[in-house]
Amino acid sequence: MAAIAGLLLLSIGTAVDVALRYLFASPIRGFVDIVGLAGAVLVSACMPHVVACRGNITIDFLGKALGGQAHRWLNRFGAFAVLVFFATMAWQLVAFAVDMYQTGQTMPVLRWPVWPWWAAVALCFSLTAGVSLATLGSDGDRS
Repeated sequence: MAAIAGLLLLSIGTAVDVALRYLFASPIRGFVDIVGLAGAVLVSACMPHVVACRGNITIDFLGKALGGQAHRWLNRFGAFAVLVFFATMAWQLVAFAVDMYQTGQTMPVLRWPVWPWWAAVALCFSLTAGVSLATLGSDGDRS
């Protein structure tokens, strides 16, 4: 819920920034820096819940046409693919955050370091991989 509230605040901030740009030619200083990184953190913070409740997109017609056992096998295969995806992404995001730290990358306008933001995204993807692993054994049948 906090991530959704954060996304809502980010969208309101974007509307305010656009209005200030249009009406007064005076945008919120550094808002562009924050939007990109905060958006990545907030969206990735939603992923563990999506995976836990199996809210990701699935295509059930093939499994249902092939029967119950094939349907369960396809759901488990899909859950495994989700696990591999999030584990790989987490691994790469950790490497990216470390690289951002080592090279001292900063936001263009505010000059804040970017590595903490990417470390938070890596943490969220790692949590999502953990949730994927925890839900791997369930059949995932939502019908």
